[in-house]
Amino acid sequence: MENQIELSIENGIGIITLNRPEAINALTPYMIETIHKTLLDWISDDGVRAILIEGKGERGFCAGGDVRWTRDMILKGNHKCAFEFFALEYEMNHLIATYNKPIIALTHGVVMGGGLGIAGHAKYRITTQNSRFAMPEAAIGYFCDVGVRAILAKGARHRAMMFMLSGSLVSAVDGVVLGLTDTIIPEEGVASARAAIIRTGSAEDVDAQISSLCTALGNSDEFVSFCKLADKFDDVFNSEDPAEIYSNLEKQVSQKSELAEVATLILSRCPTSNMVHVLGLDAARETPEIGQVLAADLRLAHFMAVRDDFVEGVRAVLIDKDHAPNWSPDRMGDVAGEKVVLALKPRAN
Repeated sequence: MENQIELSIENGIGIITLNRPEAINALTPYMIETIHKTLLDWISDDGVRAILIEGKGERGFCAGGDVRWTRDMILKGNHKCAFEFFALEYEMNHLIATYNKPIIALTHGVVMGGGLGIAGHAKYRITTQNSRFAMPEAAIGYFCDVGVRAILAKGARHRAMMFMLSGSLVSAVDGVVLGLTDTIIPEEGVASARAAIIRTGSAEDVDAQISSLCTALGNSDEFVSFCKLADKFDDVFNSEDPAEIYSNLEKQVSQKSELAEVATLILSRCPTSNMVHVLGLDAARETPEIGQVLAADLRLAHFMAVRDDFVEGVRAVLIDKDHAPNWSPDRMGDVAGEKVVLALKPRAN
């Protein structure tokens, strides 16, 4: 396990390297514990002026949390262990979002789930042209967690809604439009970008170096197809009622509109997950403070992880890979929305 994270300090830059490329750096409890402890150690270390987080392997920066392990804990009845995993991960997300030194996330390839919980909250977020971003939790009966709702809440509601409900992989430029990353560099520019960050002479120099890495997006319309599609059908996602959104989606499928493929995908996702997404996004838009969003995420984790849908979803997508989950309930109209509302609300002391 010690090899899953590499730590070093170069020229005053603390470097955290995710090193589990065979699993696209999916986060294990050990990895999260190590990142959390290291960041705490570096807060008061005068020899560290900024932090760089990166991931090894050609396939991507990070595919998210290790949900197979979490599912195993749930099936074994070890709920406490699973909940402790979520609690520590969300503490790590909060630490990154509120850190007192610049954190730079240098991402590539797949950036999903818990990977966005790391990279999305960094002060500086750099990615490569071929990166792909997603929060695909509705496909496994879970929900968009790790504080990402706080990020998405800052942008256009209909874009964020389609992103969360579908769990689609989107381009790097779509990632910029959604607010998930900031700066796009060429694939071949990673090594030089990394070297430029390490060369920074002071914390103030980080800003200048990051600015120098920016690449003009130019005529990138072909890469923002997801957000452009969301803009074209924004009325489908305007309702605050999940059942009405689903009704709108069903109409798009029956009409074989340009949205039909995405609509079909959303309708195949876990209805309870998407109930959480509609109500949860609006809750984050009302109260976007990262600490409060992550506190709600932990309450939702306690609610969602122990449901049969999570066990079934991980089975269908990652274990048997038949992509034919049996959701319970399997209709949005049958989801107990009041339970979702209760999970979202802060508990009285």
